[in-house]
Order: sequence, then C-alpha cells, then structure tokens
Amino acid sequence: MKKRRPIFQPNELSDATVSSMRTRTIVGLTTIAIVLPFVIFGDWPFFILISIVLSFAVIEIIHCAKTKYSHFLYVVAFVLAFLILLWNVFNNIFENIDTIDLSWRISQCYNDIYISSTICLVGFCLLTLTVLVDKNFTIIDACFIFASIFIIVLGLECMLYLRYLPVNMSHMAIKEAGLQMPPYINAYDNFESSLLVLYVALGACLNDAFAYFVGVFFGKHKMNERISPKKTWEGFIGGIVIASVLCTVFALVFAAVDDGKHALVKGFLDLEHWYHIVVLSTMIPLVSTLGDLFFSSVKRHYEIKDFSNLIPSHGGILDRLDSILFAMMFAAIYTHIFVGGFNGGNLLP
Repeated sequence: MKKRRPIFQPNELSDATVSSMRTRTIVGLTTIAIVLPFVIFGDWPFFILISIVLSFAVIEIIHCAKTKYSHFLYVVAFVLAFLILLWNVFNNIFENIDTIDLSWRISQCYNDIYISSTICLVGFCLLTLTVLVDKNFTIIDACFIFASIFIIVLGLECMLYLRYLPVNMSHMAIKEAGLQMPPYINAYDNFESSLLVLYVALGACLNDAFAYFVGVFFGKHKMNERISPKKTWEGFIGGIVIASVLCTVFALVFAAVDDGKHALVKGFLDLEHWYHIVVLSTMIPLVSTLGDLFFSSVKRHYEIKDFSNLIPSHGGILDRLDSILFAMMFAAIYTHIFVGGFNGGNLLP
C-alpha cells in the first residue's frame, strides 16, 4: 500500500540553508540591539539615526546601475534628499522664530506629514541638469533616482511622524493645560512614545521573518519568480497571518492594561477603537510585502542580488528597509486621516 504523504511535510534543509538562517538571525538580532536605543530615546538621537540611514540609502540607489557617475550627481542627490527631509525643520523655525527657546525640540518639527513641492521641483531640475553634465547619466536614470529618493524620504518622514506623534500629542496637552514642560529625559518621551513606531516596524519585520521561515520550511509554490525567485505563497500567507495576529495582540495588550493609559495612541489605537488596531495590524504586513516586491523588482531590473553588502547576510540598508518604508507610509497616512497633524498650515510651499 502506498504511503500517504503528510499535507504539511517540511522541506529538507541543506547545511548551507541552516547556516544561512543562523547567520541571518544573529546579525538581525545584533542590528536590532544597535538600532533600538536610538528609537527608544527618540528626539535628536532618532533623527540622527534617520539621517544616517538616508545617507546610505541614497548611495545604494545611485550604485544600483553599476555605472560610474560624476560627483555632481552625488551632490545633487544628497542635497535633494536632505532638503526634503529637513524642510519641516526650516518651516518650523521660520514659523516660530520669535518664540524658539531652550524647550524647542526636533520632534515638534515632524508633527505633520509634509513634502515641499518647491524642493521637489528644484531637485528634479537639478537631476535633469545632471543629464547634460554627466554623459553616463540619462533622463531615465534621473527619473528613477528622483522617484526612489522621494519614496525613501517620504517613508523616513512618515517614520519620524509616527515616532514623534505621541510626544507631540502629550506636549500639546501639557501646553494647553498651562503646565511645565517635562525634562528632556523621561519615561514617556523616551520609552512609551516609541511603542507606536515599534508597533509598525514590528508588523513589517515579523512579516519578513515568518514569511522567510515558513517559506523555507513549507514553501513549495512560487509567488513570482520574475521579481522575487525565493518568495512562496506559503511564506506570504504564513507571514501575514502570524504578523497580523502578533501585532494585534501587541496593540491590544497596551490598550487594555491600566485602564488604557498606555494605549499606543489614545483616542485612536485603544480598546474603544479596536477596529483601527485590527485594520492596521492586518494591512501593515500586506503593504510591507508590496514594499519588498517593489524594491525586489528594482534589483531584478538592475540584475543585482542586494543593494550593498553593508549588513552581512542581509544586504544593504534598503534590503532591510524596503518593507518597513511602505509600512510606515501606510500607517502614517492612515493615522493622519484619523488623528491629523498639529501645524495648522505651513508657511512655505
């Protein structure tokens, strides 16, 4: 009698696969240990981390084509990227030039999601000018680099918005009550306020991790070999289901303890508005997969395995941020719809 094959029979793993999984896990945990203090401390440390990440991301995008470009392109790309990112800071300083004092913090500059159309236009014109200066740089390259920088900076600005949102809401309530601002270091600003951005990052990272492990152990049906040869439908479904459940539990636990005083965002991600938690926890893994596929298509187009070898066994900054950037954009826009910003208008276009 023919032996019946189990429905969920795990794949046989080679020694190379096991070794790769072990290395990826160790390097991943080490990276988290390095990055986490910056995220938790917030304010300037987190902003500095984002600036460093943006610098490496811009270099990786330019290196995609494996073409030697002129130094002028690097200057233009960095100026464009950091002007878009820093425009919120300039705008806040111009608006509050007469009232800025020692209580001013970088967090209050990112109390809204805002991209300057003026800077984008000037930046694109400079990239177009680079086509005339650099014979190796084409208009297609200019469009690709402009679009890539825009997506990267928007994702990072959304990350700043989500990290600083609880802080800005708390400080606004303190100012409206006429109370004294808290010291620079305190439990809420430097720990509890980080839970929102960690929640979103957790959804993207858990989806990546479980999609990888489920795919390695049980994956048999390829999703799209043209874009991402190793991704399977089993890994895709497993990653989304597990990440969604764990993220929902994460948010609901904080919303439930101590009568909701530690909800990720009071009045939004709390027990009364549990449906927002379910929607976000479900959509974050889905959107993060879209980000992964988007950047994978870029790598396939330029025929590269990774954006760089900065992180052993993981690739470059963009190889780790691809899914997180899209998750941050979706979560920030969704949150902004229901919570909003606090600028009340911007001075500069």
